[in-house]
Amino acid sequence: MANQFEYLFTPLKIGPITVRNRIVLSAHVTGLGENHLPTARLACYLAERAKGGASLIISELTSVHPNSLALTQQLGAYDESAIPGFRLVADMVHEHGAKIIGQLAHLGRQSGSLFTALPIWAPSRIPSPRVREIPHIMTLEEIEEAREGFVKSASNLRAAGYDGIEIHGAHGYLINQFMSPFTNQRTDAYGGNLENRLRFTIETIDAVRKRIGNKMVLGIRISGDELVPGGLTLNDMQEIATRLEGTGKLDYISVSVGIHETHHIMIGDMSVPLGVIVYLAGGIKEVVKLPVITVLRINDPVQAERILAEGKADMVAMVRALICDPELPNKAREGRLDDIRKCMACNQECRRVDSGASICCTLNPTVGFEKELGLGTIKPATVKKRVVIIGGGPGGLEAARVAAFRGHQVTLFEKSHELGGQVNIGSKVQSRAELKESTRYLSQQVKKLGVLIKLGVEATADSILAEKPDAVVLATGSTPFMQTILGAAEGNIKVTNVREVLEEKVEIGNNIVIFDYPLSFWQCCDTAEFLAEKGKKVTVVTPLLFVGMSIPNDSFRATYERLLTKNVTFLPNCDIRAIHGRTLIISNIYDKREQSLENIDNLVLSLGGQADDALCHELRSKVKELYSVGDCVAPRKIPEAIREGHLIGRQI
Repeated sequence: MANQFEYLFTPLKIGPITVRNRIVLSAHVTGLGENHLPTARLACYLAERAKGGASLIISELTSVHPNSLALTQQLGAYDESAIPGFRLVADMVHEHGAKIIGQLAHLGRQSGSLFTALPIWAPSRIPSPRVREIPHIMTLEEIEEAREGFVKSASNLRAAGYDGIEIHGAHGYLINQFMSPFTNQRTDAYGGNLENRLRFTIETIDAVRKRIGNKMVLGIRISGDELVPGGLTLNDMQEIATRLEGTGKLDYISVSVGIHETHHIMIGDMSVPLGVIVYLAGGIKEVVKLPVITVLRINDPVQAERILAEGKADMVAMVRALICDPELPNKAREGRLDDIRKCMACNQECRRVDSGASICCTLNPTVGFEKELGLGTIKPATVKKRVVIIGGGPGGLEAARVAAFRGHQVTLFEKSHELGGQVNIGSKVQSRAELKESTRYLSQQVKKLGVLIKLGVEATADSILAEKPDAVVLATGSTPFMQTILGAAEGNIKVTNVREVLEEKVEIGNNIVIFDYPLSFWQCCDTAEFLAEKGKKVTVVTPLLFVGMSIPNDSFRATYERLLTKNVTFLPNCDIRAIHGRTLIISNIYDKREQSLENIDNLVLSLGGQADDALCHELRSKVKELYSVGDCVAPRKIPEAIREGHLIGRQI
């Protein structure tokens, strides 16, 4: 380990504290609060990452004022009633040797009256695309009130035993809004030149430092580039960082990127390169002496070590990586790199918070349930059993992993010649290649645990019973759902489905129509991109309001940019009526007007799946313990399959 990680596990002094290594869990919304207060569930979630070896926990964005709430579960620190909950968080994190800092923010134009029933505040009348409301332009008295909100909130976190405060000056929130000419059009002392635009930020830093004293850390998070025309650039932020350091009141600078207009980069999915904004932290580090934290698409300790070795940052925030595997630091320190469950940046379960749900993880079903399912809670089986699992997709693999970990004798049948299931299909698209990580880790673990794997063998009821199993887990997945279309039997337009296209099992012409309903998830958009990259003319038809309605918000814009630049055409609000020769007749679902799509070679259906549950019916009453997980229960997504496999593995 010492030779491989010369920097990553070196302690670092940050103001009045010293952290044990350079790995940070930076602030991210969890949805684990209740009534805007911290909960025991949140404390367990953060403590799990401290237990796993992270040195610094920065708890999630916490509002400093009642009109700065954008979600029902969002935390607020402006009221003293929050102190006991924050104290529990601090105590549980400290118990595992990590330090904890609280991130304080006012959302400004990115809060919303939906949750507060109050007008939103901003320096200028620039609406946010997030909430689509016109903000109230803050008066001098309201600026002072917001500043006092930061001070009061910092005081409450100090009373709770926190080690420090991070002022959120990034991502287009209020501090950032005052700093940026993109959102600050004031003509008074808080607008105009850079000195005036920085006035609110520096006044807030001064006031918070005065309140918390010198025994607590004070840091700031900034966006190294807003990535919008007329916004702050890296050159601007270098000047700003120099001035902020010059206050003498800060202990570190955390460098992120973007504002809400560029949200798809701020929380980039797997289509975004690893370490895509490290250069911004490097640019800030060139001009300041304070410790600098970098973030975004850093999911591997070797990658993190390289960033530190190259002097691009002093600490590395690995948020989604630590959500996915809280033990990443400990595993890396022990040299167990192959045992790390790597985040694949799918932005599915960890971003459920945008819909008001609590945080989860596609690959780690214990997220948010650490007390019940977290580290050390899987116990050896009291009775060791012969377990047969049918299907080597994510659900079957997770069931096999947990059952084998508990000491059961596990045999897994997979009818294809490789493990992975439908993941092997979805990962064929270049921008989605990291999807393979969802089964890379599991495949490796079941082999390490001694699971007997039988590839290329299609299990039958008789062959399963011949194994004399005590328990059977069916993870047989689903088959594509097909729809009868008037005129399709003529054969002039070849009708197929997205799976056959991605597996390249069918001959594809040059003019393709994809029909997407009702999922409107990755299957359609992935197939469209796959075909467009091959030079095909692709049109997507859907009865829904727009294509890709179920794709996570953080991936939506990047997906559209890729598809539209590859000349994919979208025809929403339309249904398929009939096929006449090589003409596809579609109609608008509202006004019923018909449209002809001429010279079509292939119609590709993206209609979801139907449960492959035949074995379940055959084995019922023939096996003492019979379980089904994933798509063979009901066709859904990877996280549901893994979650069910995990729970069944514990239950057997």
